[in-house]
Amino acid sequence: MRYINLLLFVSFSVLAQNKKIEVTLNSISDTPISANKAEYHIQYQIENKTANEISFFFLPNALIAHAASSLTLYPVYKIYQNGVFEDMDGPFFEYETELELEYAKIEDKTSEAATTIVKKLQKQQEAEALSYYTKFKESNSSSDVKWFFQRQKLLDNIVTLQPNEIKLFTIKTLWDKNRHIKNDDLEYYLDENNHIEIELILDLKTNLFKDKLSNEDVEKTNANPNFIEGEFKSNKLKVNFKG
Repeated sequence: MRYINLLLFVSFSVLAQNKKIEVTLNSISDTPISANKAEYHIQYQIENKTANEISFFFLPNALIAHAASSLTLYPVYKIYQNGVFEDMDGPFFEYETELELEYAKIEDKTSEAATTIVKKLQKQQEAEALSYYTKFKESNSSSDVKWFFQRQKLLDNIVTLQPNEIKLFTIKTLWDKNRHIKNDDLEYYLDENNHIEIELILDLKTNLFKDKLSNEDVEKTNANPNFIEGEFKSNKLKVNFKG
């Protein structure tokens, strides 16, 4: 029995030593912006623990709840109350751009400020679509435009870390100060008297995106031992919901 336990310990130690990246939550700050909303800044870092350049598909500046995280490029977050994981779809939601976040902050969506941001968002999206369409025409691709756009978005969201490099990221998101969170028939409550923590998970994938990539793309990523996939968890950090 001791021999088996020793083998297990050695195996786990080797796995820990071979971890290619390390994710660390550094700080979480919150600022009330209205009676109904608070803005949160979640600062974290990703460290390349290897002596090689590594790459992965990833959108680092937005996040998504574990309950809604199937096939995502975002960092996934879990909420713990008094040490117990609660698989709630919330309280935070994803905002990929500063404009999306600014729009979400506005209470009156019919206001001039909201209308101005919508127009800016439309211009941004039109410019991105035009850029992708130009690349599509130049490629003489026989694939449909929608598939090409999906492929291009994936290729545009590859993060690369040099050997032993640390990159810092900030996720900006909102809480609508609603403590009741419903997932279908399940209901969760954010109790301000509880010890509430958040954990980030990088669920990095390659082959699950293969229908959105060309055969050449898939072969290239599979042939590159430093184009990584896998699940990497951060530390847990206390988050304030006393607003």
